[in-house]
Amino acid sequence: MGEILIGLALIALGAVIYLRSNDFPALNEVHLDAGSFPKLIAGLLILLSLMLIIKQGLALMKSKPTGDERQGAGERARGFYKEYRLVILTLLVFFIYIFLMQFIGFVVSTIAFIIFTGLLVGSRAKKDIIVITIVSVAITLGTYFFFENFLNVRFPSGIFF
Repeated sequence: MGEILIGLALIALGAVIYLRSNDFPALNEVHLDAGSFPKLIAGLLILLSLMLIIKQGLALMKSKPTGDERQGAGERARGFYKEYRLVILTLLVFFIYIFLMQFIGFVVSTIAFIIFTGLLVGSRAKKDIIVITIVSVAITLGTYFFFENFLNVRFPSGIFF
């Protein structure tokens, strides 16, 4: 059942990306504009999410009742959280990252996002925390300087950077 809910959420995300990519500026000389690639990715996301929903719906219809239907809503919610805890927490961290990016800027929020996500899904040993921090700083600064200086793409700036 969780895969169906994730599929529905991904369809909604794909629809938002597809609709928002119409706002990108277009050049008159080219057939493909700046929103073409996001539209392609959003369409693929929607298609794959539909395939996931159909597959899981068919598997759900074929499965025999296991007695879980008699559980209360609270027990089902706890079971859902227990099974999808990492996905839920990662999405929560991701939405916090998106929200904070406009206030504290790309660099600081991306470094924090990579560190928190790495700690959430990975090891919490002192050595691994140092490696995660070094990798997050290197990837973020490398990406920032490459896009800013060579591709002239502007990232959100905040109070720190």
